[in-house]
Amino acid sequence: MQISSSIFKRVVLAIIAFVIGVAIYWLFDNDFLSKSNLVCTITRNYLSDGLWVISFFFIAINFSKNITKRYILLTSIFVLCIGVIFEIMQLTNIANGTFDFLDILVYFIAILIACLVEKKYMEVENEKI
Repeated sequence: MQISSSIFKRVVLAIIAFVIGVAIYWLFDNDFLSKSNLVCTITRNYLSDGLWVISFFFIAINFSKNITKRYILLTSIFVLCIGVIFEIMQLTNIANGTFDFLDILVYFIAILIACLVEKKYMEVENEKI
C-alpha cells in the first residue's frame, strides 16, 4: 500500500507540531526556563496547546480522500468542539486541569492557522496539476 504524498506531508506536519508542543511543555515545566516569566507561562500554557490542536487538525483532515473546503470547515468545527468539550470537562472536574477561556481562544486561532496552511497547501497542489 502506497501512501500519497499529500497524506504523508500532513502527517509529517502533524508530528512536527506535536513534538514541538511536547518539547515546549516539557522544557517550560521542568524549570529549564523560569516559570515566573510571563512569556514562559504563555509559551508553555498556550503555544503548546495551539501546536497540539494544529497536530490534531492535520491528522483529522486525512480521514477523507477528497478534501474540499466544506470538509476543512467540518474538520475545523470538529477539532474546536473536541477542545471546548475538554475545557468543559476540566470545568466540571471530569478531567484534570484548569478551565481557561484563553485556551478556547488559542484553539480557535490554531485552527485558523491550520486552515490557512491547508489552503496554501491546496493551492500549491492545484498548481501542480
